Amino acid sequence: MKYFSLKIIFILSFLFISVSAFAINNRKDYFLNPQLGLWFGPITPISHTRDAVDTDLGIGAFFRYNLPFRPLKIAYNFSYQQYKSKGLNELTLVPNYLNLLYLLPLDLPVRFQLKAGAGSSYVKILPDQVSQWDPLLMGGLEVSFPAGRIVNIALRIDYLYIFEGHIDGADYGGHVINTGISIYFNIN
Repeated sequence: MKYFSLKIIFILSFLFISVSAFAINNRKDYFLNPQLGLWFGPITPISHTRDAVDTDLGIGAFFRYNLPFRPLKIAYNFSYQQYKSKGLNELTLVPNYLNLLYLLPLDLPVRFQLKAGAGSSYVKILPDQVSQWDPLLMGGLEVSFPAGRIVNIALRIDYLYIFEGHIDGADYGGHVINTGISIYFNIN
């Protein structure tokens, strides 16, 4: 069922991006406004994290604000992610971080943004009953297009590295890839 939903999400996203190829060029300036948005999609543990928990779905929100240098924005992001496994393990993450977005200077109907940032994540591990805040680093890419003057739709891929190494008994940090569809609103 998860894979069927994932295919539908990516097919719809592809259709939205294809339609945006005919967007009016002056719509690109709408990306330069402050933005408020939500994202939803698969959250995938990788590396050693994948050995303990399974892929699931996550949800998050973000706010972006322009910086004086036109292609840069600063953003605050947070999300809720819960991973379960067929065994006894369960991992809950609540990442909170700031990131810097760079709008690539390409003259295309879709916009490409690179992201990098840092923050912290609330981590709860079951059945060990361990919970604490851990530092994190992130990097990502976003492809977005306007769906009017106010609404933008995007495909996003974010990599999160959570420094869980200082939890008693933890040998590795957490590696997570968030993918999904974002919808966000330009605030005038």
